Amino acid sequence: MNRLVIATIAFLSFVPLAAAEMPHNYHNQQDKVVLNLTTEGWVKTDTARVSVYIELVQQEENAAALKSRIDLSLNTLASDVDWRITSSRQQLDQTGLNRWYVSAEARIPEAKLAGLQDRAKETSSPGYKVTISDVDFTPSLEEFEALRADLRSQIYQQALDEVARLNKVMPGSDYHVRNVDFVQIYPMQTMDAVARPMMMKSAAAESAPAPQGGAELLVSVKQSVSARVMLGRSDQSATQD
Repeated sequence: MNRLVIATIAFLSFVPLAAAEMPHNYHNQQDKVVLNLTTEGWVKTDTARVSVYIELVQQEENAAALKSRIDLSLNTLASDVDWRITSSRQQLDQTGLNRWYVSAEARIPEAKLAGLQDRAKETSSPGYKVTISDVDFTPSLEEFEALRADLRSQIYQQALDEVARLNKVMPGSDYHVRNVDFVQIYPMQTMDAVARPMMMKSAAAESAPAPQGGAELLVSVKQSVSARVMLGRSDQSATQD
């Protein structure tokens, strides 16, 4: 009989001690909901990145005159756009003439893309050749970032909708968004998403007749954003349970 009483006292003494050793946020760790949310959208653009290559033989012009002529040629191709010189190199050829090789680019609105090749030929002359080296229809970085910002907003709204849905099913639970971790999109994945439609367009273009006046169709690129969202209860509601 004495042994039974001693054992009972020892057990009752152990229970409060075990409860005291439980982590302070034990209930908070249990009262959480974790879910993965994903949304997607399309990056659309109304401009194309146009690259121009200029090869010229310097006659008696100085550097300022050459730059002025190049600027005039670029504005002839497309005015009211932000042309940028991306590379410039000069070389003395075997005949003693100084040759310049200049690259430039700008994002040009769709309405001004037609006739680029024709205008490049018109602005060229003996010893001065203007070539459209590339027309890239991929949306700009700013357009990609604007879409991703919008997709993140959609993720936040989805998380809030989940909170409202959970609190409706479990009245008085007082769940809220505790944490949102966006899944990292690696550069290679982003490049693949951009390059794939461009490669398809290039393959189709090679097998198709040459377009008249350089007119082509702009492309859209699909992007997605994913996040791991944790919903938790407030300390007060968890403690009351």
